[in-house]
Amino acid sequence: MCEPNLTDEELVFLLKNSDADAFETIYKRYWRYLYGFVYQQLGTKEDAEEIVHDLMLSIWQNRQTVAIQNLKVYLFIAARNLTNKSIKARINLRKYQEHLLLREVFENFQTNEILGTLDLSQAVEQVLIQMPEKTARIFRMSKMDELPVKTIASKMDLTEKAVEYHITKSLKMLRHQLQNFHSDN
Repeated sequence: MCEPNLTDEELVFLLKNSDADAFETIYKRYWRYLYGFVYQQLGTKEDAEEIVHDLMLSIWQNRQTVAIQNLKVYLFIAARNLTNKSIKARINLRKYQEHLLLREVFENFQTNEILGTLDLSQAVEQVLIQMPEKTARIFRMSKMDELPVKTIASKMDLTEKAVEYHITKSLKMLRHQLQNFHSDN
């Protein structure tokens, strides 16, 4: 077991020489801080743990090739980069899922069956009126005002995950309620 009072520079040197005890000391020294940093960004325990785990695994796997000048700075920049990558992946997945839901709604209508944009807008408004107030408000902010999830979460004092839940819920309700929106209705 490495001395817990070794400097970061000494630990990096030992790590580069495949010293597992040095790695364990780095892990124990920084895990809690990195977890807190990532958790603050993502808001979920599992995602924060996964990112810190991936970061530490990467450090061990690349220990002989990575150039670390300042261990603390390196770890937090790497954690920030992995967090940003995770957020981008979530956004892309969420946008893709929303796109699929909306596409499914509109693919169910043949162009000649749709009464028109005004009537469709009125039908959407009718569905929004039936939704819980918070869900409808979040839908309007997201789809009509085109505000990002982060902004909506801040304005509504909710987590981003909660906002995403309401958006998905509203899209499902719209899809269900508008499936019979045809010109013969």
